[in-house]
Amino acid sequence: MAEHGDDPVSAIAEEDAVGEVAEIFADIRATMDIPLLTSIWRTLVSVDGGLKSAWNAAKPLYQSGYPQAALASIVGSDRLPILERLVPGQLECAGVSAQALVQVRAIVAAYNRSNGMNMLALSCLVTEPSGPPLQKPEPSPSLTWPPLRRLLPKAEISPEVWKLLLAINRFGSVNGGGLATLWRHLAHWPGLLSVLQASFAPLHRAGRLEKSVCAVHELSQDLAARMACMKEGRAVIPESALQMVENYVAIPGAVTRMVTLGHAVGNWLDQEVE
Repeated sequence: MAEHGDDPVSAIAEEDAVGEVAEIFADIRATMDIPLLTSIWRTLVSVDGGLKSAWNAAKPLYQSGYPQAALASIVGSDRLPILERLVPGQLECAGVSAQALVQVRAIVAAYNRSNGMNMLALSCLVTEPSGPPLQKPEPSPSLTWPPLRRLLPKAEISPEVWKLLLAINRFGSVNGGGLATLWRHLAHWPGLLSVLQASFAPLHRAGRLEKSVCAVHELSQDLAARMACMKEGRAVIPESALQMVENYVAIPGAVTRMVTLGHAVGNWLDQEVE
C-alpha cells in the first residue's frame, strides 16, 4: 500500500478498505458519529501499523466528548470568516436545487464535524498538557445522516472543474498542499464551486482568510493542550505515522484551514434555509 502518500487524492478510498482496515474505518465512523472519513485516517493506512496505533491512542479522546465540546466553542467564537450573504435564489441559479442543497449542507456538515474533531483530538495526542482542564462536557445526542453522494475520483472530474477546485484550494493557504477532500466532494455541483470562488476571493485578497485560519489554529492548540491531561502517557505510534499526525495538526494551512473555511461555508449555506 506504499502508493498511498499524504496527498488526499491518493489516499485509500473507504470503499477499497478490507479486513482490519475496514473494521477500523467502521469503528472510527461509529465512534465519531460521522458518515465518512477525512483523509488523515485513510492516509495513515500507508504506514505499517500507523492506522491501528493512532486510532487506539486517539479513540478514548473522541469517546470523552471533549473534542466535540471544544469544537463547538470554536464555532461559537468570532474567529470564523464571514462570507457575503447569498442573494435569494442565487444557488438555484447556479444549478443547486433545494434538494441538492440538502445534500451539499450534509456533506459540508460531515467534513466540518470530522475535520474539527480530528484537529482537536489529534492535536491533543501530540501536545503536552498545559493550562486549566476543560469543563466536563454534557453528553451529545446521536446524529442522523442522509445517504451522501460519493466522492468522485479525479478521473471523473473534468479538467475545467479540477482547475476550479485547485483555485478554491489556494484560499487561506500559505504553502499550498494536497487538494482538500471537501472541495473534491463538492465537484458534483460546479456552479456552487464558482459561487464559492467568487465569495472567497475578496476575503483571500484582503488577507482575512489567513488571519482567521491563524486565529482558529491558536485557539485549537490552546484547547488541545487543556485536553491533553486526559492522555494515558505518550502514544506509541510508528515515527512516520506520528509525523503525519503532527504535520496534519501543527501547520495552520492543513486541517485548521479546512475547519475554518468549512465552517464558514456551512454558516453561509445556512442562510439559504433561514
